[in-house]
Amino acid sequence: MNIQNTRASGILPTTTYFAVTAGYKLNEKSIVGIGISYNVGWGSDIQHIHISNQGIGLRSYLDIKLKGSFFATGGYEKNYNKVFTSFSQIAAGNLWQTSGLIGISKIVSLRGNLVKKTKLQLLWNFLSYYQLPQTQPLLFRVGYNF
Repeated sequence: MNIQNTRASGILPTTTYFAVTAGYKLNEKSIVGIGISYNVGWGSDIQHIHISNQGIGLRSYLDIKLKGSFFATGGYEKNYNKVFTSFSQIAAGNLWQTSGLIGISKIVSLRGNLVKKTKLQLLWNFLSYYQLPQTQPLLFRVGYNF
């Protein structure tokens, strides 16, 4: 599971991205996986809370162990970043935005019963410069392994 927040801008509200991914361990150093994300909008500020469907996304990734608990991470995503009220709008639209991500991940072990490990990721979206509206090139994500 992965959670990522973005601040409100003049065009888009504050959003939270919730993602679920599943990976397959290719060998002792490599994991490949796929996932899906859902973007919920919270409104522009605390006085104007409005929950909305802000988008949905499909993800793929590859993690390669570097040393200890550090991983080189790469991924490809397609995100539908437009407000929708039904899933038929998503299937009919061609407003999907692509992201190419590369970066580094660190796994931190926790002592809890529910969450076993936390994954901290710093990713660079090298396709962000070609997106309209342009998105942030650097992403920080926190993921939880159960």
